[in-house]
Amino acid sequence: MKILLVRHGETDYNKNRLIQGHSDIELNETGRNQATEAGKKLTEHNIDYAFSSPLKRAVETTRLMLDNSNNNQNISKEIITDERLIEKFFGVFEGSTFEEYFSALDAQEGLESIEKDEDVYERVNSFFNEQYLKYKDETILVVCHGALIRIFLTVVGVYPNTTTLVDNTGLNILNYDGQEFILEKFNI
Repeated sequence: MKILLVRHGETDYNKNRLIQGHSDIELNETGRNQATEAGKKLTEHNIDYAFSSPLKRAVETTRLMLDNSNNNQNISKEIITDERLIEKFFGVFEGSTFEEYFSALDAQEGLESIEKDEDVYERVNSFFNEQYLKYKDETILVVCHGALIRIFLTVVGVYPNTTTLVDNTGLNILNYDGQEFILEKFNI
């Protein structure tokens, strides 16, 4: 199964360096433009199914990417949302600045309400295993979130040795054979 794994476009929270998590924040104008442009990244791929986190920023990114690619005729018009693709829950830090969050991490204080990375990995891995059973010979587009993508790629051992984060509308191309994920391209 080929997986086109994409982070949503920019939101005002991204722009202002605020933690989003499960907060349902919409794309800003830059994010809409990014998603429209990112549709061009899909033109060389024949997408069979499109999946998205249920959060507005991911669903809108998916729609704009599909509408601005050559894939509309190739796939179901339906974007399939799945709760397992929702961003990591940052608990009491949702809406906080990155600086406040990282200070709490450094001090190891107030972290009880944050979803554990292992739990994020388990739900995303469950999603991919389920899709593999249905679509092992097909290409799927999956639009979700930065922390979720970083955690997943790190746990499966394919996150590049870099301090670079996944960009808004960054495309990551993976192949999955039911056992192993292989990263073909990162953050394009």
